[in-house]
Amino acid sequence: MDLISLLNNTANGLSAIQAKAATTSNNIANANTPGYAQQQANLAEATPSALGGNRGFIGGGVFLLNVTQTRDQFVESQLPTAFSQSSSSTAQSDALASVSTFNNGTDGNLSDAMSAFYSSLTALAQNPGDTSLRQSGVQSAAWLVSSFNRTSVAVEQARSGIDASVTSAVQTVNSTLEQVADLNRRISVIEASGGQPNDLLDQRHNLMDQAAQLIGATQVPDAYGNISLVLPGGTTLVSSSTAAALTVQGNATNKGHTDLVFTPADGSAPVVLEQSELGGQIGGLVSARDGALGTASTDLDTLAFSFAKTINGQNQAGYDLNGNRGGNVFTIGATSANAAATITVDQNLAGNPSLLAAAGGAASGPGDATNLAAMVATQSAPLSNGLDVQKGMAKIVSDFGTAAADSQNAASFNKSMLQNLQDTRSSVSGVSLDDEMVGLMQAQHAYEALAKVITTAGDMLETLIQLKS
Repeated sequence: MDLISLLNNTANGLSAIQAKAATTSNNIANANTPGYAQQQANLAEATPSALGGNRGFIGGGVFLLNVTQTRDQFVESQLPTAFSQSSSSTAQSDALASVSTFNNGTDGNLSDAMSAFYSSLTALAQNPGDTSLRQSGVQSAAWLVSSFNRTSVAVEQARSGIDASVTSAVQTVNSTLEQVADLNRRISVIEASGGQPNDLLDQRHNLMDQAAQLIGATQVPDAYGNISLVLPGGTTLVSSSTAAALTVQGNATNKGHTDLVFTPADGSAPVVLEQSELGGQIGGLVSARDGALGTASTDLDTLAFSFAKTINGQNQAGYDLNGNRGGNVFTIGATSANAAATITVDQNLAGNPSLLAAAGGAASGPGDATNLAAMVATQSAPLSNGLDVQKGMAKIVSDFGTAAADSQNAASFNKSMLQNLQDTRSSVSGVSLDDEMVGLMQAQHAYEALAKVITTAGDMLETLIQLKS
């Protein structure tokens, strides 16, 4: 090898070491940047030069092969599911925890109102002709109706609040999907030309983490550098450089609450996504809305409808103070739909408590409480759900409380699992300042040594020139 070749090799080595030092500097600068993965400057030995006569090879120095990210693909493959499960259970737990209408001890709760209603009927049964007791009975019915209405409204307001959160999250999802599709395009172009777009890869990883948290999207890579995003149910949100869109629309069969609608990128017909197809924050919110809260809402309607039908039927079997057949105590619709929100005290009874049918016969007089006793007995009679009214209410409260507790436990467990994976990711992909300082010192020493080689080669070249002059 001549001295000029030696200088060229050394210069190449200096360039490679500079790249390594620059990569180390970039790592240090981004040590606290969210989502940044440590980069590694990979050096490779240059092709050696063969000496004549098979006398061996002289090394060709070093060159920068590439700059890659430090990522553990096994850990990365588990994170989307962990993000989705943690976000889903946390969203569900937070949504259910915010509903206080089923908390024991809440003022004016439904159970207290129901007890007060039957207590007033029991008191009236002792003196069925007392107008003040009759007025008290009607007032307790009004309180019970108000309690049904308030409880139903509270549940539906909570569900509507979830609708607003889902709508907001959908807007963020659409923006995220569009950005991932754009990054797919840019990354595939750079990788096709032999480049390594690490900064763009970091951006895409951050967005994919966000998509997993928001809607449970999992990642499917292809051979061209693209990442497809797919929902738990198999629906593809991003394919190559194209992104689908999500919208919301009201569902009349679900009290007007929103459905999530998937519009494919190819322009084909939109499809309503089922709850089972969703994950992440949106999946957890929908699960809370249509799961525990939806069940509580339906059960409240069923309870209100069945209870009102039972009381109305018993009142119609008796006779009022005027000796006429009793009418309705409560006004309800033809079905249980929205019964808890719309139940009212019958207008005729509200204005005239004497219409309360206490007597068992038309001519038995104001002292007869036979029918009223039968009405009081409905407190322990099974309704359409097979439970009496108090047990039916207790079941609604118990089921909701169990669901809330289960979601809270799941949120705590899933958060712990996610944290473990994130810690593992950080230990692999995160920047260690101590390690980077060691690498920087190594690069410095290598650079100084190569500079010394250049100085020595220059001196040798100068001496050779002088000898030949």
